[in-house]
Amino acid sequence: MRHQFTHPDGRRIGALALFRSPAGHPLMLRKRNRHGLLWCLPGGCAVGGESALTALRRKVLEETGLHATPGLLLVEHYMPATAGQAEGHNLIFDCGKLSPEAEVRLKDSEFSEFAFIDPDQLADAAQPHTAARVQAALYVHKIGGGAVYLEGAARPLVP
Repeated sequence: MRHQFTHPDGRRIGALALFRSPAGHPLMLRKRNRHGLLWCLPGGCAVGGESALTALRRKVLEETGLHATPGLLLVEHYMPATAGQAEGHNLIFDCGKLSPEAEVRLKDSEFSEFAFIDPDQLADAAQPHTAARVQAALYVHKIGGGAVYLEGAARPLVP
């Protein structure tokens, strides 16, 4: 068991941003070159030695040109390994409301468009796991819940 603590199996950590319109609709990005339901939240996977918050800021800037200011952790979604994907934890952080003047500059090679999707339309726009994550994040935000995400031994994130 001690070996598992010092040399754990590899796991994927995804860090996703929940930006909302003034009406409360989540900002979603339409993936390019994929079939089926293509909308997702901005963000992506951490690389070796990178914290979830660092990954979130990096990926959101790469994908949208936006500077994310993560607040409360709204959702942690565990996904077991499948034949095509490693086991992982997907974290959704509240990144606040975007003003109508905010400039979203998409990474053209990865995304074709962005939209603020009505929460009632998520099931028709995204993969079931994505829709469930976003609905859960919107719910936790609505009820005023969430959790503070801490990094390392001595650097708490306190809004």
